[in-house]
Amino acid sequence: MMQHKHRALLKMLVTIVDRGKGAAAVSLYREQGLHFDYLCMGLGTANSKILDYFGLSETEKDVVITLAPAPRIKSVIETADARFHFSSPGRGILFTVPLSGVSGQVPQVLCKEQEPPEGGKEESGMNTASGYALVLAVVNRGSLDTVMDAARSEGARGGTVLHARRVGMDDTENLLGFTLQPEKEVVAILTPEAQKHAIMVAINRAAGLTTEAGGILFSLPVEDLTGLQPPVAQEE
Repeated sequence: MMQHKHRALLKMLVTIVDRGKGAAAVSLYREQGLHFDYLCMGLGTANSKILDYFGLSETEKDVVITLAPAPRIKSVIETADARFHFSSPGRGILFTVPLSGVSGQVPQVLCKEQEPPEGGKEESGMNTASGYALVLAVVNRGSLDTVMDAARSEGARGGTVLHARRVGMDDTENLLGFTLQPEKEVVAILTPEAQKHAIMVAINRAAGLTTEAGGILFSLPVEDLTGLQPPVAQEE
């Protein structure tokens, strides 16, 4: 059963770190009593200058997706920052995505021993209004450069790509009237809200559903952003 009443109580915590550090992040979250962790292998899309803008040192990434009670987000991020130094350049990025629903058993596990914060009010987290959004483009394998060239034309600095495979294709192919490739790349781009629309329009024009890339785009709100370095002025 999906529990919508818990949407304010749980968030999805996304941690992007250099390859090999994801297991350590999972161990830390387990120490914090968080038991729903998913580790994915990712690849950074930025060139060397862009990596400097992001404060990242390598392109191979571990992406850890964790569910956490919203009142504990602040302390969890502070603990993770103390362990991995995300506030320093090159150590990784953390952010949360609010949830609109979750299976009923999850809050029972994660919130079972949750003590109400002092004063009886829930804390929603640290720096909740980040001013950023997460743009996701699901495209055919081999379309990464097309997506990133379009995104960079509107100011995107880089992103992370995950490899995926589409399942349950027959019904959708019949509805759309053309064949969809099963091998996919999921390109995730953190962008300021002010740039989100232009970036999505540019990606859709270059790699949308009716192009060879066959892309589907959507965006998610980003909260509690930690570790993203501010851009530096580009050389003339």
